[in-house]
Amino acid sequence: MKLDSPIKRILTGIILIIVLAGLCTYYVSEYPNHLKYPSYEAILTDYPQGEVVNIGGTVTSTFNGGFQTTENFYGHWVNMKIISDTPVSADDKVSLVGVLGPNNTIINVERIEVNKYWKYIFVLLRSLVALIFLLYIFHRYWSFDWKSCEFRRR
Repeated sequence: MKLDSPIKRILTGIILIIVLAGLCTYYVSEYPNHLKYPSYEAILTDYPQGEVVNIGGTVTSTFNGGFQTTENFYGHWVNMKIISDTPVSADDKVSLVGVLGPNNTIINVERIEVNKYWKYIFVLLRSLVALIFLLYIFHRYWSFDWKSCEFRRR
């Protein structure tokens, strides 16, 4: 297919963006169905007490012998109490696999991953610097021709 006119280029771009958005939406909706252990959807509907579940969230508070997390699951705020000696602090991101107890409590943690808040911010800042650098390199070697609606090498 020859994309020799600006209208064809714009139409092709719109179609590609719609296809990409559709694939992203499909991924988000199907991801929980392919987890090894049930997640928040099962906790909110069936509450499989005594079974191993996979959860994640942001640490809101800590106490002796554990901490509390919160997660927004499709508009439902879910608060979980985790009984664990893992050192965490407020605003850390955690992902864990553990046994679900009564009253939204994880009583036995099998695996936990903690992403410290400062590391999360550092990744965002590092990505911003890389994006600025790549935009500079792109702008240095390419220009946009508004008449033909295409990028051209300088």
